[in-house]
Amino acid sequence: MIFANDFIKNARLLMSGGVSAIPTEGVWGLSCLVSNEHAIERILRVKQRDRAKGLITLVSTFDELSHWFACPVLEVARDETGRPSTWIIPVNADCPKILTGGRDSMAVRRVTMPSLVRLIDVVGPLVSTSANRSGRPACQSRWQVMNQLGDSVDYVARGRTQGYRKPSTIRDMQTGIIIRD
Repeated sequence: MIFANDFIKNARLLMSGGVSAIPTEGVWGLSCLVSNEHAIERILRVKQRDRAKGLITLVSTFDELSHWFACPVLEVARDETGRPSTWIIPVNADCPKILTGGRDSMAVRRVTMPSLVRLIDVVGPLVSTSANRSGRPACQSRWQVMNQLGDSVDYVARGRTQGYRKPSTIRDMQTGIIIRD
């Protein structure tokens, strides 16, 4: 569900360098623009996440980040339907290390949830990590986010998750092999 005023407020906040909590496919996520390293650092602090773990980037199309990819995008990834997979993709030296956790690959999920697609189409690719402090369960509702992180982020969007109960499948972009189902 998209609330017009909420969408505009959230998009403006993200474009101005803010950190927002947003509903994703299965859980709530902490997000900012992939191009804003200061906001990414804030997410790591709020979440108390080890930067060596890296972060997922959400895109509406893989082409948005193809300048960083060191391998072609598989057709199965471009045409995926249903619960989206997170793809582990080898990257070149231009990809910011804060996204990769220092690895030579990054995690990318092409979203299909209409509100996320619309947001990304307006503001660009987003960093995403579950909305919770490291070691605690991921937030399933706006209320949980407000209670746990409301004073640590710039905005908590309205809406609901897409309803998936499992985390995304993780797949290797070079082989298509499932790493985690």
